[in-house]
Amino acid sequence: MPLISSRSAQSTENLTDTFLYEVRRYLTIKSASAPKFAPDGMSVAFLSDLTGIPQVWSVGLSGEEKYSLQLLSFEDERRVGSLCYARSRDLIAYTVDEGGNERFQIRLLENKGERLYGLTDQPSVIHKFGGFSRGEDIITFSSNRRNQAFFDVYVQKIDSREATLVYASDETNFALEFDPKSDSRILFLKFHSPFNHDLFLLDTSDDSNANCIIPHSDEAVFEFSTFDVSGRGVLSITDAGREFRGLARIYPNERSIEYVFQDPLHDVDEFKQSPDGGKIALTLNREGYSELLIISPDEGFESLERIEVPHGVISGLDWSYDSKKLVFGLSSSTLNSDIWMHDFIDGKTKRLTWSSTSGIRRNSFSEPSLVKFRSFDGLEICSYLFFPTTQSDGAVRFPLIVWMHGGPESQFRPSFSPVIQYLVKLGFAVGAPNFRGSTGYGRKFMHLDDVRRRMDTVKDIAEFVMSLSKDPALSKKIDFSKIAAWGGSYGGFMVLACLYEYPDLWAAGVDIVGIANFVTFLKNTGPWRRKHRMVEYGDLEKDSDFLSSISPVNNAERIRAPLFVIHGTNDPRVPFEEAEQIVNKLRSLGRTVHLMKFEDEGHGLVKTKNKILGYSSAIKFLVESLKEDKQLPG
Repeated sequence: MPLISSRSAQSTENLTDTFLYEVRRYLTIKSASAPKFAPDGMSVAFLSDLTGIPQVWSVGLSGEEKYSLQLLSFEDERRVGSLCYARSRDLIAYTVDEGGNERFQIRLLENKGERLYGLTDQPSVIHKFGGFSRGEDIITFSSNRRNQAFFDVYVQKIDSREATLVYASDETNFALEFDPKSDSRILFLKFHSPFNHDLFLLDTSDDSNANCIIPHSDEAVFEFSTFDVSGRGVLSITDAGREFRGLARIYPNERSIEYVFQDPLHDVDEFKQSPDGGKIALTLNREGYSELLIISPDEGFESLERIEVPHGVISGLDWSYDSKKLVFGLSSSTLNSDIWMHDFIDGKTKRLTWSSTSGIRRNSFSEPSLVKFRSFDGLEICSYLFFPTTQSDGAVRFPLIVWMHGGPESQFRPSFSPVIQYLVKLGFAVGAPNFRGSTGYGRKFMHLDDVRRRMDTVKDIAEFVMSLSKDPALSKKIDFSKIAAWGGSYGGFMVLACLYEYPDLWAAGVDIVGIANFVTFLKNTGPWRRKHRMVEYGDLEKDSDFLSSISPVNNAERIRAPLFVIHGTNDPRVPFEEAEQIVNKLRSLGRTVHLMKFEDEGHGLVKTKNKILGYSSAIKFLVESLKEDKQLPG
C-alpha cells in the first residue's frame, strides 16, 4: 500500500507529533526576494512567502515607516511570479497564476495597494510582462494568445483592456522594454533555445519592422538586456564569441559588440545600471557563490569595486532612482533569503528584511564544503557536501542523500534550502554534484549532456559516490550502504535513471515532478516549451528510439530501491502523466512505490501547507528506508 493515497494529498498519518512539529518549523522558514525600489526611494517592494505563498510586500526605509512591512497584494491561493515598479509614480505591475499552472496574468497596484486592477484576463494563456512606456500609460508584454506554441509582442494602454498585437512570428518572442527615447520602439528577445537567443528592435511606427541588432553565427545568449542610460546602445549579459558570459554593450546601428566586463573563467550572472549611468552593479558566479562588483561602464575592470556581503548567492539587483542605494536579494546555506541594501553615501551594507527562521538558531544550519572530483572521462565536477553540525567520530556513520538539481540548464548553488538543512539535522549527509550540463562552468561544459550523451550525467553521479568512498576521511563519516537519491524536474529523471542504471547503489529515491518517459514528456509538455526541450533532449522524429531506450519507465524492471513520487496535477512542464507512468509500472512489478499528488500545485510545491505535507512524508520515507533505528523524532 502507498504511504499516502495517490488520489489526494491530505493525510499525515503515522507521522509523530514531535516530527511534524520539527519539520514544520523548518518548512515554514520564510524568504524575501526580487526587490524593487519605489520611485521616491522611501520604500522597497519585494516578494515574500510570509502568508504561505509568494505575495507583494513593501518595506519602508525612513521615518516612522522604517523597516515596517506592508502586504500589498492579496491574492489568497494565487502566487505572484514577478513585479516591476514604474519609474515616476507609485505603480507596480505584477503577474499572478492559479494553482501553479504558470498561466500568468498581469495586474496593477497603485498607491501602496489602494487600488488593484487586472490588465489581462485570459486564464488559458501566459502573459510575460515587459515594461512601462515613458509616460507610464502603456505597457508591453508577450503572450501566447494567438497560438499556445509561440509568444508574440503586444502593447496595451493601462486604461484599456484591449491589447494590440505589434509583432507576431511562429517563434518565442519576449518583450523586454520600451526605448526610453521612443514609445514606438521596443527591445525584444527571440528565444531559439535556452542557449541561443537574438536581440531585436521593433519599430511599431514602421509597419512593426523588426531588426536583429547583433547577428551571430554561433550560439549566444543575451540576458538582462536593457537600453544603456548613455543612449549609446544596449547592455546585455552574453557569451557571444566567448566561453563564459560577460557584460557587453551592443551598438544597434553598427551591429557590433564591445565587452564592458568579462572574466575568463567565470560567468557574469546579473547586472543593473544606475539611473544616472555612472555605475553598473554586477554579480560574478565563482564556483556557485556570488561576488558583488561595481564598475563604471566606461572604465570597466579598472574601476572595479567589490562590495563585501555574506558569502552566498545574490539575485534581483535594483538601484534607487537617485543612484545612491542598491538593493538585492541574498541567500546562503545558513541565511534564508532576505533583502539587503548597500548605501554608497555611508558605504554600509545592511539587511532590510529579517524573514523568520521559525525560532531555529542560525548557527545550527550546516555550511557545505566544496568538493571536486574527476569523472569517468577525466572531467572535473564541482559538488557541495553537507554534514550534520555534530560530526561523527567514526562510530556512527551518516547515510548519504545525493541531491540532483533540475534544469538541466541550472546549477546547485549554496543558497538556503530548508529541506537540506532538516535532512542534515536528522543525521543525513547531503551531497550535491553539478554534473555535466550544469550552468556556471562555461558553454562547453553545458553542452556535454546533449541528446545522446544524456546518460553521461548519470555516470557522473556514480563517479561522485565512488570518489567520496575512496576518500579515507569521508569513508569514516558516510555509510555507503545507505545512499538515497533526491531530485526534482530534470533531477527527478536523474533519480529514476540512477535507480535503474545502478540498482545496487541505492537504498531509496525521491522523485519530484520528474520525467519518466522522454517520448511522452516531449509530446505532452506545454507546446511553447516543446521545441526548446527537443534541442536539449532530442528530436522526436530522429531520436525517438534512443529517447525511449533511456526512459526510466522502459527500464523500471531494473529498479529495486523503494521510491517516493511527488507531483502536481497542474504541471505545465512535466505533465502528471509522467508520475502515473512510473508509479503504475513499478506497482505492476511489485516494487515499493508511494505517490503524492497535489491538485493545487504545478511544477513543484509552492504553498507552505503543501511543502509541509509533501516533504515531511518524503523525509519520513527516507528515515524508514535508510536509518537503522527507523525512528522519527518523538
